[in-house]
Amino acid sequence: MDKKKQMQFNLNNFLLSTSIALDFVSKNRYKISLGHAKRVAFIALNIGIKFDLSPEELSDLCSYSLLSSIGLNQSNDDKTFCEISNECAKEFIFLNQNKNILLYQKEKIDGSGIFGLKNEEIPLFSQIIFLARTLDIMYDFGKENIKSRFDAIEFVKENLDIYFSRQIIEKFFECVKDVSFWQDMLNEQDTMMFIYASLYDFTKPLDFEDILKMTTIFHKIENPQSKLIELAQIMSDFYEFEHKDKQTFLIASSLCNIGKLTLGKDLLEKVDELNIYEIEKIKTYPYYTKKILQNIIGFSDITSWAIKIQERLDGSGYILGLSAKNLNFKDRLLQTLYAYNALREDRVYRELFSHDEAIEILKFEASENRFDITIIEDLEKILKES
Repeated sequence: MDKKKQMQFNLNNFLLSTSIALDFVSKNRYKISLGHAKRVAFIALNIGIKFDLSPEELSDLCSYSLLSSIGLNQSNDDKTFCEISNECAKEFIFLNQNKNILLYQKEKIDGSGIFGLKNEEIPLFSQIIFLARTLDIMYDFGKENIKSRFDAIEFVKENLDIYFSRQIIEKFFECVKDVSFWQDMLNEQDTMMFIYASLYDFTKPLDFEDILKMTTIFHKIENPQSKLIELAQIMSDFYEFEHKDKQTFLIASSLCNIGKLTLGKDLLEKVDELNIYEIEKIKTYPYYTKKILQNIIGFSDITSWAIKIQERLDGSGYILGLSAKNLNFKDRLLQTLYAYNALREDRVYRELFSHDEAIEILKFEASENRFDITIIEDLEKILKES
């Protein structure tokens, strides 16, 4: 492995960590308990094992399951949701090439689904994910409710050859005979232990650029209009970062807002009308960014930069209340770029500030010892020319 160009990366480790963000999106949409993505992966893996899938196939099935809700934050329409999810999945590096798994994740075996596919026309992974996702959304297996389990089984029986194929149902019924199948979904740690125990370790060296493509997906689903990554690239070139430093800084830029997915779109869209409790809730998002990123292999520096975007040199920021002596150059640069980007879009302030206006606001903040004036002066010159 070339440590200047690559890092060790495990896709399922990354997706299990980032699934926390998608779980909040699912919770807000479907009113189900947290852990939905992991439960979908858990159910899918149990069924996949009954099909005697290879280690590589199980790994990919888990990855697709964890990604199955990736388009949920951007669409209320089932067809668009499937299309967006499928496009997002194309940026992820699976072990095998499986086409359109998430595009067809809502297809019904009788052909009455979104795209009209039926029987063997629907990929096996899509069929498994459809059953797993449908049942957890309807019956919320994260809650201990014996009746819901019986209802789920009856629903599956009633939809034989309508929603689900006979072979999928037979494998599912083999799974539900084991009491641990239900009990392991009640505790996220038990769910995680089963998932990791079921998977081979396919950690491998991956180019920073390929990792950035994946992490950028999460940045864009949280805020499609953000220019932060582009700004970070311009300034890292200006400061002549070495290749590794530049790429890891860009990855940190792409993930620094992932915690906002835990807040819900409704809260973020009514920023002008927030009460004191909602303001305090919004201020928790860097905490969730840390919670999401801290268990990803090789991401310690990336996590450290990403979680400090709301810290300020005078110690007035959050969540850690760090002051100037605890904030290095990359911390300060990402904080400043994040604030500049927020001022240049109308998402937060409901007003689009020009480059010059944004710089003047940041200069005032610097005069109050909240931002680094030397970085702001560089932004003033370099970004005006971009």
